Amino acid sequence: MRFHILVFLGALTVAQAQVIEQTQPLSGGSPGHFSTETSDTLNTPFVDDFSYRIDKPSPGLWSDQDVWVNDAMPLFQNSIGVATFDGCNGYGKPYQPGNTATNGISDQLTSQYINLQGATDVWLSFQYQRAGRGEVPSSSDSLVVSFYSPADSTWTQVWGEKGTGNPDAFKTAMIPVLGNQFLKKGFRFRLSTYGARGGAYDVWNVDYVQLDKDRNSGDSIVTEPAFARPHPLIIGNGPYTSWPWWLSMSNTIANRPNNLTFTYRRLGTVPSGGWSLNLGQYRWEENGILIQQQTAVPVITTTQHDQDLTFDVGVPAAALGTLNGATTVKTKVWFDGSAAGTRQNDTVYGALHLDNYLALDDGTAERAYGIENITGSRVAQKFNTGGLGSNDSLKGVSMNFAWYDDSVYTFRLAVWAPADSGFAPGALLYLTDSVYQHSTHWDRNDFFHFELDSAVDISAYSSVWIGYVDVSSQTTMYLGLDQERTLPNAMPRYYGDGFNWYPSLEPGALLLRPFFRYTPATMTVTAPKVNTFDIYPNPSSSSVTIAANRAGYFEVAVQGLNGQEMMTAAGEEKIELDITSLPKGMYLIRTLHEGFVTHTKWIKL
Repeated sequence: MRFHILVFLGALTVAQAQVIEQTQPLSGGSPGHFSTETSDTLNTPFVDDFSYRIDKPSPGLWSDQDVWVNDAMPLFQNSIGVATFDGCNGYGKPYQPGNTATNGISDQLTSQYINLQGATDVWLSFQYQRAGRGEVPSSSDSLVVSFYSPADSTWTQVWGEKGTGNPDAFKTAMIPVLGNQFLKKGFRFRLSTYGARGGAYDVWNVDYVQLDKDRNSGDSIVTEPAFARPHPLIIGNGPYTSWPWWLSMSNTIANRPNNLTFTYRRLGTVPSGGWSLNLGQYRWEENGILIQQQTAVPVITTTQHDQDLTFDVGVPAAALGTLNGATTVKTKVWFDGSAAGTRQNDTVYGALHLDNYLALDDGTAERAYGIENITGSRVAQKFNTGGLGSNDSLKGVSMNFAWYDDSVYTFRLAVWAPADSGFAPGALLYLTDSVYQHSTHWDRNDFFHFELDSAVDISAYSSVWIGYVDVSSQTTMYLGLDQERTLPNAMPRYYGDGFNWYPSLEPGALLLRPFFRYTPATMTVTAPKVNTFDIYPNPSSSSVTIAANRAGYFEVAVQGLNGQEMMTAAGEEKIELDITSLPKGMYLIRTLHEGFVTHTKWIKL
């Protein structure tokens, strides 16, 4: 049998004989009519560069909350923060989960009411980019702009750009507001995308939206200094983005930085002599306690414009000293001096949370990762754990599930030892008896915690492989994949089918975090009410009966411990299976009723 490692960015067509490592985009309607509001309207200029700290549009400027305000999806943006348009709502859920076959209006961004009464030479401008780090829009996808007329309560499309099938740099759109029907109190404008509504497909990034009077077609230059990238991760040169708080900063696992590098730009027309900026002012707090603040910094003047520039900030000597518990670092870094443009993009904020887990990701998923076309697939991530002690037993794993579709994922957690030779995982150290069911998130990048049946002592190993076995019968389990982080060569990811291991060729780190010593404070989750089943006799040699404790249609499957389905059936109230043909051994009996899954161990004699 031959296996292929493929990357699909859109819809899938999968041959039945292939095991496929797969990434997917993360997981509308017609424009509505609104009654004119003549009170509480905004005046020009209307300006938004999306550099605020929340991940949704400012409600003071925008009437809807569907686009994602972020720094994860753009490439080479001019300032921090963009609005990303895709096929997901503001919480990251696809508008039509799993549907990639049809296009429609997906994300929309609609302004509040604006007063244009008596205004002349009104222009709308913004910067836009196809794809960035996201999925590329094709020629059947588009970004469009519509204007709202307070006179007759109608929307008119005035501008549009199609996808090209290729990512590109940011471009500027300049659109005049022409017609007396628009130049009134109660005007609005809307940016919309047409594309697949089944996930984070057909991505467009938008920045620097500006509507103002007394402009012309050449008035497209943004002139200001601004941070061009978000606050860097508060880490050194090691692989981990978070580590247990009780480890000394000299421990091989800890990843305390000495310096942090920041990227900014001086945009637009060069002023006489250049702007003089006080670069590198900062504030460092740990659990709300000020460790150090620095405001006396060098004044830097340069005429280098429209390019990335950097400066360094040293980490305070007293930072991350002896910690007495879980610690949250919060930082604020800013510059000032020459006042020009939007001041909120002159400041960036950073955070580092040290608790009881190891992390390789930055907390944000750009893609969804899963193994297609096989039941019982497994994924293993190598973690260097030599710095942990004998008391630091593995207690569980936290995961971020990608909302690719509405399927139910079921899985078991697993730990493998290093191999005696080669680079793949070695012998299986631990496999949970419990079968877990994923939880859907309330917001993008939420983590859910899963506790092992019993703690695992890994102190005998300098590294272990930690991952999962997907026992979902008809779906693929998708985790969030952070494509901005690169796995070190010494800590690769592998996937397999139960017989062979294959090195992952997909760049990025899974949002999968093992935790140690104790369970997270947010561990408690209310269990859904599910139908229960009596399975008897257990063990048995010739037949087994599955009886539901509540009326209703249900499905049942007998699975091997590797997830392979041996037999299936469906019925109501009670199902009896002839199991004489099954080999002797231990199995899982899986039931599915009204979307909920149960698993029970059963032995064939």
